[in-house]
Parts: sequence; C-alpha cells; structure tokens
Amino acid sequence: EWLRTLEESARWLFENTEYSIVCDEMINGLQVAPGGAEVWWMRMITEPQGVHAFLAKACEAGLSQLKLLDQAVGKYADMLMIAHDFGDLRGVQIGPERWREIYKPHYKRLFTEWHKITKMKVSLHSCGSIRDILPDLIECGVDVINPVQVSARGMNPEELKREFGGKIIFYGGSFDAVGMPVTTPAEVVYEQVRRNIEILSRGGGYIFSGVHNIQWNVPESHLKAVMEAFRDARSVTV
Repeated sequence: EWLRTLEESARWLFENTEYSIVCDEMINGLQVAPGGAEVWWMRMITEPQGVHAFLAKACEAGLSQLKLLDQAVGKYADMLMIAHDFGDLRGVQIGPERWREIYKPHYKRLFTEWHKITKMKVSLHSCGSIRDILPDLIECGVDVINPVQVSARGMNPEELKREFGGKIIFYGGSFDAVGMPVTTPAEVVYEQVRRNIEILSRGGGYIFSGVHNIQWNVPESHLKAVMEAFRDARSVTV
C-alpha cells in the first residue's frame, strides 16, 4: 500500500510538473549502530567479523528494498537519497582507514548493484569533513554528495571542485550556518554564498542548497541574502 502511494505521487508529479523527482532517504540499514555509536565503534575493533556480518545483511536488505522502490517509482524519479554521517568538523569520525576496512566493501556492493537495478542516481548525505574518503565514495558509485559542509576541514569549495568536478555532483554547500553565525553581516553572507555557488556550479554538476536544515535562529536578513546570491549567481553561471 505504501509503495502504491509513492507510485501515485511520483506519477502525478511526473505527468503534471517539470520538477525533477527525488525519492527521500528510504534505505538506511547500513547507518544503524546497534548499541549506540560508541559501542558500535568498539565492536569494529573487538568484533570486526560480527560487524561485517551485520552490514552484509543490511546491504542485502537495502538491495531488496531498492528493487521494490524501482518498481514503484524508478520510471519517474531521477534520484534516490541515502544518508550516513561519516564526518565531523575535523574529519572522518572513525578515521579513513577504518572506514575503508569496515564500510567501503559494503557500500561498493550496494552502489554497484544499485546502478544495475535502477536508473535513479545515488545521492549520499554525509555531514562534516569527508574529503579523505570522497575518492572512495566516488569509486563505490556515489553520483551526488550532500550537504557539502564547507565549514569542515578540507571541504573548501575551490579545492573540491578542482579535484572532483566532473566526477561527482555537489548538492548543497552554499550557506553554512556553522561558518557564518547569526552575527555575520548580511553583506558577508551574500558574498560568501554567491562565491560558493559560482565555484561549485562552474561547468555544471551542482544542485543549489544550503548546508543542513535552516535553524530557528538564522536571521531573516541571512535568508534574503542567500536567495539574492542564488538569483545573481544563476544569472551568470551555466
């Protein structure tokens, strides 16, 4: 019944609008951390075989779900989102080497099979500094990366575009409230947002969005500056 509801909504949007249709985060088993994050991280050291067994089952479940989602909305949707927050402001939380050891094999399997099952692009939401594993994510088959947290280490828009432009689509990265607190003048917000958009959209491969959800204390002046910067940048970039 739920899949039929999704199919009806996607079909209506496909037939009656010009919007690109995106399926939300519906495959999430691999981001589950049994026992909580700290316990799960310790198990990566003490019980790696058990962790791999769990992630393999999560991958199988995800592929099973993907087949059903493709039957329901695959002919209408351009992209399916998946989320797993690997980074904080400093870097990959468990370290890039541990990430490659634990998660990379399972995500490579998931995204490789994903591209065989459906035409929907892989959009991965992963917060923080993930620069160290971005080449790995691209190798695994990620098409779109979100939210592009430009305030985190190594997430400079110019460097990201130079190194990975043409290999992945950047989704976000325009307004990062962590790097631009509420005391920042609106003029500074405008200039920074416009610069980020122009850099990330250079030559294509960019979807406009802020970094994370807009928080309650973001001033109206900031929101106006973001939209003005978007309109002005869009008028000069292709």
